Amino acid sequence: MKTMIYRLLAVWLLFTAAACNKDNDFEHDNNAPVVVDKFTPETGAAGTEVLIYGTNFSKDTNGVTVTVNGKKALITGIISDHILVVIPEKAGSGKVVVTINGKTGTAPKDFLYLSSYKVTTLAGNGAAGYSDGKGSNAAFNFDKRCGLDVDDNGNVYVADAGNLRVRKIAPDGTVTTLAGSGTSGYVEGKGPAAQFYLPFDIVTDNSGNVFVSDPSAWTIRKITSDGTTSRICWGEAWGIGIDKRNGTLYYANNGSPGSIYQVTPDGSSVTPIITGLNRPADVAVDDKGNLFVTENGNSVIKKFAAGSWAPTIIAGAENQTGLVNGTGTAARFENPWSIIVDKANNLFVAGNGSADGSSVNSNQCIRFITAGAWEVSTYIGGSTAGFADGAGAAALFNAPTGVAVDKDGVVYVLDRNNNRIRKVTAE
Repeated sequence: MKTMIYRLLAVWLLFTAAACNKDNDFEHDNNAPVVVDKFTPETGAAGTEVLIYGTNFSKDTNGVTVTVNGKKALITGIISDHILVVIPEKAGSGKVVVTINGKTGTAPKDFLYLSSYKVTTLAGNGAAGYSDGKGSNAAFNFDKRCGLDVDDNGNVYVADAGNLRVRKIAPDGTVTTLAGSGTSGYVEGKGPAAQFYLPFDIVTDNSGNVFVSDPSAWTIRKITSDGTTSRICWGEAWGIGIDKRNGTLYYANNGSPGSIYQVTPDGSSVTPIITGLNRPADVAVDDKGNLFVTENGNSVIKKFAAGSWAPTIIAGAENQTGLVNGTGTAARFENPWSIIVDKANNLFVAGNGSADGSSVNSNQCIRFITAGAWEVSTYIGGSTAGFADGAGAAALFNAPTGVAVDKDGVVYVLDRNNNRIRKVTAE
């Protein structure tokens, strides 16, 4: 808050000082060009105040329009060669254009828009329990490090371990039960006729099928859109990933030493392809078939090259923990858990994979890793456990263990100790 006050004070002093040195009776010459020389700052999010420098401006704000990337900005003041504006929401990066009585001037550089991310609660009321319903009328029981995924229609599927069910959340936040009865067991069936020992992680394919791991039953199960379950394979699957190009499944067994297994789409072949890991928690697949694994026991993110499975640590340093952003091995994680790849091959990591969902784990947040460059940043949340909707570090999570991203870049988070599903959108 103090930083914001100091910044606004500095802008105000600059603007008023300039005004004191200018003739308040300046007039715009409609026969001369409108010239925009520069603006400051050159980057910022929605709400940033920007001071535009130029010549032949007008003191009549009714005749002046300023746009950023084509979006109209709020003008808060004009003197002869300065215009003070506020960057609008969702402006995006682009040209800064001043229009006066039909004549335009364009800044020589583009404004770089920094998106801010806002968290809302999609479903859940904070209390551990079981109920279907919309938004806060629904209840979950995330007593384990559960996962989730989202299909191309915006439906979110959740492994609700404490309730022994797989839940479906429609885009409007309405929660229904896709499969499971709440009774512990291994039974195939439709909807409530099916039983699970420990529904744990979720992936979806391009046909709308849902796959759920059940490590206590040593199975991966397939659930069709009508809630009918069937076994794909036997195996101690914890976190699972899917290659959307061909339907091949991969799973991590969370062992020490641990392995990654490859499963053919029909489950006829299950092959260990990577071994010797320290508690591999989850696996994701990019559009080239490379695998990305959260190695929970060593607090690193590893890439395994498609086909050869040659390993590279792309983020974090083995056995060094913390919440540190940076490039590659300069970054630090603390027992990371779920991992997902977006359509641009960027990675999202759910930070708190402590077995007990510890509130002292430093990564009560979602981390973001840029494709190829492996630059790590904090996408949303911070180091403090709690519950709060909001933007940036003001948003609070308590043991985020599952993360998913839809085709439009909307991120969904399974917030374990808050028993809620959170939704993260760019503003």
